[in-house]
Amino acid sequence: MWVVASRKGVLLFFFASSLAATAHAGGWTEAHQTSDDVRITVEPDGTALVQHHLRYRVVAGRFKSFEIAGIHQSAELSPETVIVSEKATAEEIAAHVEPVTKTPGTIKIAIDEGKGLTRGGYTFDVKYKLDLVATKLLVRDGGMWKLTWTAPPAPEGHDGARVTFDLPSAPTEPRLAAGPEGSTTLATLRRALERDELELVRAHVPRGDAIAWSARVDPKAFPKVTSPELRPPPAPPAAAPSFVAAHLAHGVVALGFALVAGGLAVLLRTKRSFVKRAAKAEGARSRSLIELPWGLAPFAYGIATAAGAACLLWSNAIAGALLLVVAILLAAHRATYLPAKARGPGVWKPISDARALLPAKREPARGDVLDLSTNKGRIVLAAVALAIALTSWLLRTRVPGIVVVLPLASSVLLPIFATGMRADLPARPSDLAALLLRPARDALGRTYDLAHAQLTTIARTRADGSFDEVRLACAPADRTPGLRSIELALAPTKPGAWAALLEVLVRFEDGSEAAARMANIAKSTPVVPGRVPEEKVIRFVPDEPTPRAAASLLGRLLDDLEGRRASDRGVAVKSTWSGKERRTPRSLRAPLTACAAAAST
Repeated sequence: MWVVASRKGVLLFFFASSLAATAHAGGWTEAHQTSDDVRITVEPDGTALVQHHLRYRVVAGRFKSFEIAGIHQSAELSPETVIVSEKATAEEIAAHVEPVTKTPGTIKIAIDEGKGLTRGGYTFDVKYKLDLVATKLLVRDGGMWKLTWTAPPAPEGHDGARVTFDLPSAPTEPRLAAGPEGSTTLATLRRALERDELELVRAHVPRGDAIAWSARVDPKAFPKVTSPELRPPPAPPAAAPSFVAAHLAHGVVALGFALVAGGLAVLLRTKRSFVKRAAKAEGARSRSLIELPWGLAPFAYGIATAAGAACLLWSNAIAGALLLVVAILLAAHRATYLPAKARGPGVWKPISDARALLPAKREPARGDVLDLSTNKGRIVLAAVALAIALTSWLLRTRVPGIVVVLPLASSVLLPIFATGMRADLPARPSDLAALLLRPARDALGRTYDLAHAQLTTIARTRADGSFDEVRLACAPADRTPGLRSIELALAPTKPGAWAALLEVLVRFEDGSEAAARMANIAKSTPVVPGRVPEEKVIRFVPDEPTPRAAASLLGRLLDDLEGRRASDRGVAVKSTWSGKERRTPRSLRAPLTACAAAAST
């Protein structure tokens, strides 16, 4: 029995010794990966050097090798590495890197010397090269490129995962690509003269997760990348047109511009003839802003417009704009000129208000279609503008820049419609009378009782029945003896002008009671001769050059020169007037001012 017991004890002893030897030899091993910092250095040709800076902590046993899965199969490994111990001695241990043939995408870091790694912390680097273009890790992303790299799955979860993209510098800075991981990734950009660094950090990486890190980069950072997938080849050039086709196209364009120039020359020539005919009918002379000898202005206008449009489309824009300005100046008209000349013989005769105080109606003419002041001209200009807009829209895809050039070149048509209009023709006597005398007559009717006055419209009538001047002639119904008339006249600023000054002319007989009264009204005012030797005239000017002021002055003179009482005639007889006294006492009236001038006959 003792012998059996002794044998069992020996067996147990040898079994325990064997287990102890196995544990001491590494049978029970434990190690953990605590970090993996990755730096990806990308070159201008699209190749990248990936460097893993790994940290392991060995807890128990001896480690002769480590395996890392998830490495890209096309990676070109760097076979050598050095493992550095974190102990106080900072011992360096030689090791090599080799792929695991049985498991694609897995590499093995093997210890070259010693019995393996014992308990403690160790760091080492694993390097390999990748062709980002060939492996499709660099792809197009709109106007940018997207660089994506997937880290090996973490055997155990760890904190502070970091990937740094070291890229060539480019005008547009690299940035974190939008994605699900964007909200949990912290990006830091460091820019330098030749290189840009984009550092991406995630707070925690779970166990077994293969994290994809993505960045959007500028294609200009990779000038040596010529892949057709990233840089599509330019479209093949269109076949060169034949010699005949090319010259035919140029000929058609030249013919089109020649037709435009010719059409504009005819248009300006027609406009000038219309303006000249209308001015001649009024006894005036038409004037262009720029006159060229031998009637060359219309041709220069068409050529300048066509050349300006061509320069705007295919050459110098400044030269084109200057040519269009020259064309506009050539097409513009000045106001018609009415030469000053002596009036012929005429007789002052009464005339109907409908004939003298209403604006003269001008008969429709063919030139109205090119006159913006007429309805026909407005309709034609609107139709031209619509046609220009429609043509620009139709040619917008065929002729580059036509949407801007055609409306701009069409501005040369504005002086055709906006100058040389009817408003530029000389004013007729009835036009001035309707503008000034008619409002003055209406204002006089509102402030003075015309039942006690005689009011007549007179005109200076020529032998052919036409008239060249209109006045309002009035006098009190019971006038002062010797008073002939009080006339409201117009003094044009220049012949044919649309402006005139209002003046009041008092006509009376020399040596009469009216002359004595006028001497008191307009003291120290020279008296000028009238139409006949025994007639004298004094000229008054309203305080303001308005019809209302002229009517007020006219009403005061009618009051002052009214002679309905015997005492006004200088005879000491009893007055027979029994009506209501309507005149203001002279002591309460402001003195009238008068100025002497040669009276119009």
